Amino acid sequence: MKLLQIIVFGLCAVFIFSNCADLDELLVNPNGVDASEADAESLYNSVQLTFNDVQNDPYFFAAGLARMDAETGGFTYTATHQATEFDGMWSDIYAKFLPDADAFINIVEPLGLDAAAASAKIMKAYVYMQVVDLFGDVPYSEAGQGGSEVGVLNPTRDPGSDVYAQAVALLDEAIIQLDSAADFDIAYDNFYGGSASRWETLARTLKLRAAITTRLVGGGSSIQSLVDDGDLIDQNNENWEWKYGTNRNNPNNRHPFYNDSYEAEDGAYQSNWYMWLLAESKGFPDPRTRYYFYRQDRNVFPDAVAADPNAFDCIFTSLPDPDVLPPQYEAVSEDIPYCLGSYSMSYFGRDHLNGSGIPPDGQYRTLFGLYPAGGLYDDATTNRQQSGDGTDGAQGGGIEPIWQASFTHFVLAEAALTGSYDGDARELLADGIQLSIDRVRQFEDKVNGSEVIATVPVEVTVEDTYVTDTMVTEYIDFVMDQYDAVDDGGKLAIVAREYLIALYGNGLEAYNLYRRTCLPRNIQPGIDPNPGPFIRSALYPSVYINRNLNAEQKGNFTEPVFWDTNDASCNY
Repeated sequence: MKLLQIIVFGLCAVFIFSNCADLDELLVNPNGVDASEADAESLYNSVQLTFNDVQNDPYFFAAGLARMDAETGGFTYTATHQATEFDGMWSDIYAKFLPDADAFINIVEPLGLDAAAASAKIMKAYVYMQVVDLFGDVPYSEAGQGGSEVGVLNPTRDPGSDVYAQAVALLDEAIIQLDSAADFDIAYDNFYGGSASRWETLARTLKLRAAITTRLVGGGSSIQSLVDDGDLIDQNNENWEWKYGTNRNNPNNRHPFYNDSYEAEDGAYQSNWYMWLLAESKGFPDPRTRYYFYRQDRNVFPDAVAADPNAFDCIFTSLPDPDVLPPQYEAVSEDIPYCLGSYSMSYFGRDHLNGSGIPPDGQYRTLFGLYPAGGLYDDATTNRQQSGDGTDGAQGGGIEPIWQASFTHFVLAEAALTGSYDGDARELLADGIQLSIDRVRQFEDKVNGSEVIATVPVEVTVEDTYVTDTMVTEYIDFVMDQYDAVDDGGKLAIVAREYLIALYGNGLEAYNLYRRTCLPRNIQPGIDPNPGPFIRSALYPSVYINRNLNAEQKGNFTEPVFWDTNDASCNY
């Protein structure tokens, strides 16, 4: 089979940067190519592109369960998620990503391209951890051997703990290879531009990720030594982020959130609870609120509710009512929002597990904003809908925040409060918040700050509405005052809350955090008083169950993964 090459303009769009000339002959797609005939450059392009698809795939599943995004597929957990949900991701992992990564490693290692080979191993390690985090036990030792002399056509599953251990072993291999390795340019590297040192920092940080994720089953014992060894992602210029482009067609290389919210179709519902967490829960807005979310209508309540009542469906009431609180909400906290994320600021999404039909409310929905989607910045002055033609805001030039410096600080704060690390949790918390806000504010460069948005009584530009250093300081001081006023359990709850806020755009880490800590506290329950038990792991994909003679579906969603040892009542 000859190598299939895709025309340059299409390939350039598949990747991310708008300057196609820089990517000429770099981005090809060897989908379906025999590895023996594929060149290393083409394979690496496939490895990175497929990796990003794979790591992005669980977002709505995981973010919905963590209340970062609205869970709207049904009124119960079992109605919301099915076994077909991850068919595409499973196939991408086992039929494309892993074979391509192995083929690439086999090509470049004999050539002495250690950093390039190590980067593929690091991505493999992350993918293995991701599938365990989602499903539990998965094929590993027998996977990918269908064409070998052994001929394993129906691989059995390995214990999740063993797969995690093998992932960490891959990271160790990569670290050894990266020690004193030269940078690589055999193919375009979207993440770190071929920097061996940056990939080594990532490998060491992913070992920390593995340790904190498995903290309840002994993983925390390695955290102190990992920190002592140093070289972790602790500054924003080291972040592990996939960078999207702004090309709309042939093919579309924009952020998936942007595609969701800025074309003709109505955007996905945002989580009312998560918007409330940022906009109102502290009595004043989180500095990141107007960067995360874009309000198409800042007068939803009471104006739009009165003028267009058929656009709203609140389940317990026909219309949004700030004086109504479902009993199951009140049993958790009297502060939980109902029907709107904010009545005073018109953040409009959906409550948890509101699976009702879709009314004509698209023009009122709060959308994914500037960060991380590359959408519109909410200047709190302009009042307009997205245009529906894919030309608004930063045009989709956003990022996937797979692991950021702030994440490192938050998990170390968690480790310090749970006895796994001899560090200053308070300082780590403050630094984590600062790093998160700093990264979000960097997206101001994607906005025309000089645009005049008001002239009466004085001229106001977009830049005048940006968050200020004083606002950031006041926010951090407020959180620190809260932290100082509570016991260790309360401190951990605050760390988890602030970590969840910083995680916006990364659903898997939010889902892992919730299962691992049962925090943050007082999250919104289902709109149905009887939503069924919480989903502690995903059902195995149908494509795997139906095609593998050794595959058996798990009994239900409530089976925890190996590192989740909490009581069944921990999550709801």
